[in-house]
Amino acid sequence: MSYRYHGDVDGGTEIRLFDPRRDPQDWVDLMRPTDCAVFLKDRITSAPVDENTCIVFDGVDAAQRFCEARVAALPHLRCEIYDAQGLARPPLLVVVHPDVQQQEQGGSHWSRRRKLLAGACVLISLPLFWFGVHSSSSSDVAIFLAINCVFVALRFLYWDVGTRHRERETRKRLESHRKMERGDA
Repeated sequence: MSYRYHGDVDGGTEIRLFDPRRDPQDWVDLMRPTDCAVFLKDRITSAPVDENTCIVFDGVDAAQRFCEARVAALPHLRCEIYDAQGLARPPLLVVVHPDVQQQEQGGSHWSRRRKLLAGACVLISLPLFWFGVHSSSSSDVAIFLAINCVFVALRFLYWDVGTRHRERETRKRLESHRKMERGDA
């Protein structure tokens, strides 16, 4: 199957990202505040399917419908939907095939896994601390490993907090964009 689209595409318009003959030259300057741009990428490598174009839609719902149809037909595809600010901010939505959605980094499944790993690191550090305090032969190594386990646990927790924060901010931006489309903002 081909990824290439030209001109009008299922309610959207394919545009070149940079066209020196166009005025304005930058693709973001062509977009209205309520427009959304869809970038098609390979789900596994995140490599752009077409580095030269994106597909612009009048609203996020039209872009989402387009993306859902594309990933249903091509499961290895990943669609990222951006607002009129372009690539300066994270995508409003990322659409992947429903069969692989659980494998994405976000979501409760991965959050639970990060918390379990953090807990396991803390549990591993406790006997290491105990051994380090009560052993004279290799106490420095045990305490070093215990401290590193605590730092790894903190890193997993920080990662989880950051991911949840990013997801909340993205949901807020998406809702704000939808309000703007409805004229509520």
